Amino acid sequence: MNALFWLDLRVRVRERRLWGMPLFFLTMPLLIVMLAMATSLKGREAVDPGEVGMMVAMCAIFCQAGLLVILSPLAAAQRISQEREQRTYAALVNSPLGPGAIARGKLLGAWAFTLWLGVLTLPFVLAATLWGGMETWVPLACFGLNLLAGLTLCSLALGLSGLFGRSLSAYLASGALLFLWCLALPMIGGLTLGLLESGNQPTPGQLRAVFCGFFLHHPMAPQIWLAMRGSGAVVTFTDWGVWVPLYGTVIWLLLMWAGYALAVRGLRREVY
Repeated sequence: MNALFWLDLRVRVRERRLWGMPLFFLTMPLLIVMLAMATSLKGREAVDPGEVGMMVAMCAIFCQAGLLVILSPLAAAQRISQEREQRTYAALVNSPLGPGAIARGKLLGAWAFTLWLGVLTLPFVLAATLWGGMETWVPLACFGLNLLAGLTLCSLALGLSGLFGRSLSAYLASGALLFLWCLALPMIGGLTLGLLESGNQPTPGQLRAVFCGFFLHHPMAPQIWLAMRGSGAVVTFTDWGVWVPLYGTVIWLLLMWAGYALAVRGLRREVY
């Protein structure tokens, strides 16, 4: 097992104040799930358990996704640049571990932290399936996709940490990347669809091109497709076939590889 991975885990376990994060990760989903249940049950004489279960599962899945998408890049954005700031970079790159092994250890250390936090919300997802309304495999698949999205963002942030010489610059670049991917591109895609619909009715090919370019690779797009498909809701892209979540997953894997390659490249140069 990678030595840097275990070193990173030991450092984080010894950080006592960091244990406040599990409390936050348990409190937020619990509050959202309770509010979802109260909304579903309020003012109804006859309650459909499936409808309650579907709403609770949706809230639990996307609460987990939102927390992982935000925290994953923060957990990895300083991993390499901090070594330069603390003047330990030279010792790190001259260790028996090569640049690839160092990058993997840093990446797995950051992802293990977010994985641990993500698992804390899994009981809420599983409990929602007891109500029915959504097949059991759908929340589990969404849970796996949430973790994969977190790993992708960790890899991209780690790559930026290898590119920049200061942690602040890496944090700002990671925030800009998160804004571009999660907010700016969907906004541009929505405006593009508005322009297309203001003229003639857009063709299926145009719709697919816009969705592939701006929406379907979003960190939550495959989960939305699975959740909508599993609940029977009708959305524009739910009837396009299973290639929709596969497309998003392939893009994530390519971005993950790009972030890892950027981190390895950054480890091969000396910046103090």
